[in-house]
Amino acid sequence: MLDLLLVSLGVLFALLVVAALITLYVQDVTQEKHAVLRNFPLVGHLRYFFESLGEYFRQYFFLGDREEQPFDRATRSWVYRMAKNEGGIIGFGSTYPIHEPGALVFVNAPFPILDDEQQEPPPLLIGEGYCPTPFVGKSLVNISAMSFGAISRPAVRALSRGAAAAGCWLDTGEGGLSSYHLEGGCDIIFQVGTAKYGVRDEGGQLSDARLRELATHAAVRAFEIKLSQGAKPGKGGVLPGNKVSAEIAGIRGIPVGRDSLSPNRHPEIGNIDQLLDRVEHIRA
Repeated sequence: MLDLLLVSLGVLFALLVVAALITLYVQDVTQEKHAVLRNFPLVGHLRYFFESLGEYFRQYFFLGDREEQPFDRATRSWVYRMAKNEGGIIGFGSTYPIHEPGALVFVNAPFPILDDEQQEPPPLLIGEGYCPTPFVGKSLVNISAMSFGAISRPAVRALSRGAAAAGCWLDTGEGGLSSYHLEGGCDIIFQVGTAKYGVRDEGGQLSDARLRELATHAAVRAFEIKLSQGAKPGKGGVLPGNKVSAEIAGIRGIPVGRDSLSPNRHPEIGNIDQLLDRVEHIRA
């Protein structure tokens, strides 16, 4: 009796599988969206399956330690070790592309500097001779512009705390100044982008009142004018409305849930004289 029941269940399962395959076959040959599935019903699904796995196979099996961009496997491994306090001291190996342009190369020195002979780097004065309180930069190596919204809340917090620990400054990017930039207590460079996020009025023009408000933050040490879209030269940027949350809208000064455009340049800055006038205006 038990054997008969098992056979019946097996037959029923086989019929269900056949019915599902027939249904999927009919769907494939009648749909007009995917040519692969129409020409190769059933089997064509394997193509999309393996395509979805391709990224993972390349990452873990085929790509070398120095082949990925913007951060290769060797760099990520070093970051992971540092994050776990496992130490960042690694041996110099031949996998590093020392012959590529821009590679970091340590040149031999007959009389290298000892640890107790090292000195602090000279301060970098920004605005010296042009404003009453120039910004004294503590480091020549700093954190470049990355907007909140383009990177996450934890990322901005981590960069703020890291910049404070390293004694360098953090550039806000064109996305405006959030409370997360200020949490670490680092020096802040506020970037005035072409859309003037964070320092714009309701009409999208530069707001002197917002500039003065930002200047009251002790952490905001300087302003930076972004002339154009660095990642999209000659083109403007678009922030889709589905990414404009209430928090991002409040920080940037734009409506919630609506697309926001960043022009390819400041409309009021069309030549060097106008640029200098804008620098003087913001500084004042």
